[in-house]
Order: sequence, then structure tokens, then C-alpha cells
Amino acid sequence: MASIRKRNGKYQARIHRRGVGFISKTFLTRGDALGWARQAEINVERLALGPRRPTLDELLDRYAVEVTPRKKGARSETYILKAWKRSRFGSRLADSVPPAQYAKWRDERLAAGASGSTVRNHLNTLSAVYRHAATEWGFHQLVNPVALLKRPSPGKSRTRRVSDEEINALLSVTWSQSLAPLVRLAVHTGMRLSELLSLQWRHINLTTQTAYLPDTKNSHARTVPLSSSAVEILTTLRRGVVQRLDGRVFDLTPHAATVAFARASRRLCKATAERYGSDLRFHDLRHEAVSRLFERGLNAIEVSTISGHRSIQMLARYTHLKASSLVPMLG
Repeated sequence: MASIRKRNGKYQARIHRRGVGFISKTFLTRGDALGWARQAEINVERLALGPRRPTLDELLDRYAVEVTPRKKGARSETYILKAWKRSRFGSRLADSVPPAQYAKWRDERLAAGASGSTVRNHLNTLSAVYRHAATEWGFHQLVNPVALLKRPSPGKSRTRRVSDEEINALLSVTWSQSLAPLVRLAVHTGMRLSELLSLQWRHINLTTQTAYLPDTKNSHARTVPLSSSAVEILTTLRRGVVQRLDGRVFDLTPHAATVAFARASRRLCKATAERYGSDLRFHDLRHEAVSRLFERGLNAIEVSTISGHRSIQMLARYTHLKASSLVPMLG
């Protein structure tokens, strides 16, 4: 079922399917929104009727409705699906695009400056759409042209460290009242942004200094020990005048937090002639937190218990020790 709603002077079209979610797109006029909604609804319903030669657009629309909403990474995958719909392949029959053309797209994106990880993620998502259509939707003759394609290397892991001085400078230029405690808690706990923003007061015990995370990125619940600094931050937040009815600690969406952090980083970069804030991302705070835990003398098992990493290899990608911090251990 399609619906149109007006938001901020624009029109958002939404396609609903009971039990699986929706896809949406925003337009400047109501007429454009209605036109897109009708076509997208036809695409989804056509595929639900039975096997035929679908266009890539149709596969992407149905995947966005039936599969993506059930994933933890739904937000980022939705962005990738929309990017493929905008590509030159979107309107073509899904079985008419040979592997060589997707290989050419890969090389063009890399030459244009896209990172290996970005191109890799886009190809993996498209491959998943083809595979799901062939195995789950009855398109058994549909060959996955992306399956044998060589993926770009994910590249080197980021080694960005963030000093207390840079953090203080960043928070001095933000316009968001919620960003300061969010940033400081990220550094003191090593939690992901999604984990921080889903944190609820009923899962926090300030007496035992622990925070329980029932739903994490890798689907493994964990209890995070809280330092005295983290407890102090949470205690201050608990004393706030207004508390959310849903019990969440932070009154921010992932998008709002990301935008506020990016804007503060740009202001800081400009104000300090790129000395601070340059190429800074919120996720760098998690890297910083993990590195600091190792520098305090915790071992890999202890750190992974706090951070939630499931393998030593992945934990190593988040650890960027300073050589000077190892000197006292050498004697």
C-alpha cells in the first residue's frame, strides 16, 4: 500500500507491505511522489506474482521491502540499494548485465576516488540481491553476474588517534547539548554509536557500575563495565530536568548525532587551520577507547569483553598503540 505525506515542504512517498516494512523516496511535488509510488508498487507486486524476467529496479525494490528491514545494517544497506537504482543498470533487465559491465563500474568508481571498502560493500549488496532472487523468489535461472567478480581490497584500517585536547576543542565548538556527554561516554566505554543511542536507564546500574546491551551489531548481548568517569557522566545525565518517556539515555537519532559531530569537526578544522578535527569520524572514538584500554594494561580477552569484538583479528584493527606507552613495560 502506498501513502504520501508532506515533510518540510517536500513530499515523501512510502510503499508498505505488511510484516516486512517499507521503502520511501522524497520529491519536490506531490505529482512526482504519486508517480514514483505507483510504479514502485507495481514493481513489488509484479515480483510477488511469480517468476519472470525482472529488471534490476524491481529486484532492488522488493529486496528493500522484504529483506533489508530485518537487518541491523538496514540504514546503510538502504542507501546502497538506492545508489544501485540510480545507476545506469537500474532500468535494465537483471539478467542482461554481463559481469564485465559491473567490473567496468567497479574500476570507474575506484578511479573516481571511492574507497575499496565502499566499492566492496556495494558489490556485496548487489550480489546478495541476485542470490536472494534466485534462491528465495523463484528466479532459478537468474545467474549472479557479481559472484565471481574480484572485490577491491578493503584497504588499511584507520589508525586515527584522538587526544583529550582535541576532544575538548571539538566539544567547545558544537551547538548540540547532547553531543558532549555522548562523545565522552564513547571514549570511556568503547561503545558503538548505535549502542550508545539505544542505551536505556533500566539497563544501567550505577551502583555496580555496569551497563547491559541486549541488542548489539553482532547480535551478542554484553555487559559493559563503567569507569568512574563514565558513571559521573551518566549520573549528571540522570539528574537532567527532562527524561525521555521511552527510557533512553540520549535524545538523539543516529543521523542527528552523526551530523552534529561532522559539523563540529568542520568548525574545529577551520578554526585551527586543520590542526584538529581533520578527517575525524565518530567511529574513531571507539578505536581510541580500545587503544586506551590496552595502554592501561588490559589484555585482549578483557578488552574484547568490554568492546564486544568477536575475534582477535578484528580487535587488532581497532588497536593503535603509541610506542611511548609501551616504554614503561620494557623497563
